[in-house]
Amino acid sequence: MLVVVNPTTEIVYYLDSLGVNIGQRQQLRRMFDNAIKIYRANKGTKVSKVKFSNIKWTMIKCPTQDNGSDCGYYVLRYMKEILLCSQEGVIPHEYFSTYILEKYSTELIDEVKQEWCRYVLETIIINK
Repeated sequence: MLVVVNPTTEIVYYLDSLGVNIGQRQQLRRMFDNAIKIYRANKGTKVSKVKFSNIKWTMIKCPTQDNGSDCGYYVLRYMKEILLCSQEGVIPHEYFSTYILEKYSTELIDEVKQEWCRYVLETIIINK
């Protein structure tokens, strides 16, 4: 799962490669809601009682995996596509609908694996 928080607008975007609704992940939701509340307090932001717990969570439609082992690669792929394709850092709600992919192909997952290995080799191991 990839969670992207915009503390200023108080919107939390989440992309879940398992397709689980955030309502089933209450502990995670509480953790991020509390982080936004701490952000408010540190900024001295006054919030009405009605809005205090009204943090918006937006599930982004995205490809889902069909196994229990590719979630990390899906998250890397989401991040890559968001960085390459988003406009002004905004993630559209139907961001992945144009891809019409239910899941990523083996080739797309292998591509992100190779890029990550290349990055680790070039940046971390060779440049020690």
